[in-house]
Amino acid sequence: MFKKLFLLSTLVLCFSQTASAQYFQTFDFNVSNPLGVVAAMNKFMGSPSGQQSEATVYLNQYVANGYDTATHQILVVYPTADSMDADLARNAAAPEWMTFLTEIQQAAQLESEGMGQILAVGGNLNSPLMLPGSGRVLVSYRIQVSDPAAYASAWTDFTTLNASSSDSVAYLSRVPAYGDYPGTHVAVNTYNSVGEFLTNGPQTLDGWGEFSDRVSSIRELIGVVVAQEIAVWSPQ
Repeated sequence: MFKKLFLLSTLVLCFSQTASAQYFQTFDFNVSNPLGVVAAMNKFMGSPSGQQSEATVYLNQYVANGYDTATHQILVVYPTADSMDADLARNAAAPEWMTFLTEIQQAAQLESEGMGQILAVGGNLNSPLMLPGSGRVLVSYRIQVSDPAAYASAWTDFTTLNASSSDSVAYLSRVPAYGDYPGTHVAVNTYNSVGEFLTNGPQTLDGWGEFSDRVSSIRELIGVVVAQEIAVWSPQ
């Protein structure tokens, strides 16, 4: 049985405290019928195939997405690579999965899809923003990294330095497959609101100057995307 958590607030990356080393799929949609998407998700998650899944599924709405026409993201986070493989194999043979695809296509148009791995979690791990269903705002920094080990070290030092002085939680993921997306990684910061992000961005945190100096020659910022979590389906 899946527990459905819905938020009545305005319709990308947010996970449990054990998020590092988890795996994910991400699907960007241009949604014409948001309620239709939720209904399709509810129906599939309540099906025999959906109830066997170990994944946590997030529905996020883009608040600022540049020139990209996608309005929503479905993010599927798996605890292990084996659980992802099991889901893919089970869904390929499940009639309810085919029904889900048909119903989603009636409510939304797929714009892009990808998959990756959450490498690390930083920031305040005691923050309520660690909990699915908090309605958190997700700010995703899409980046091209030439030295992943050096970047991860600088990112870890920076997020650790601010672990006790901010409510924000941060995630670092590698994205080996995402269509024509040129980036290699995504760094995500979470906030309670858009206003909080605009007034308390990473540039306001301790150690930002040192972090910027350490990564300036190995990181290229491709874009910044803002989304808000509106629904979560969690296994139980």
